[in-house]
Amino acid sequence: MKRIVAAAAAAAGLTSIAWAGEWAEACVARLEADGRDTSGCQCLEDAITENPALEAEFRALAEIADPAARYHAASDAAKAAMDDCTR
Repeated sequence: MKRIVAAAAAAAGLTSIAWAGEWAEACVARLEADGRDTSGCQCLEDAITENPALEAEFRALAEIADPAARYHAASDAAKAAMDDCTR
């Protein structure tokens, strides 16, 4: 459950982003504000860059306030990116 919350928290930082580098920056800002580990943020940006279909999904997921609900609402591809990028 901790991993799900961490993955979903990282995904929540990815709102209103359109340019390379900004996904990771937004993720770091959100997680630092919550006192959370930011080490997976660049990984998430890389996953989104490699699979542009994830961009819209991560924007939508960021609107879900509850981290567990956010994770469970994600597609398999988005969950895989979150899982791969969190510790």
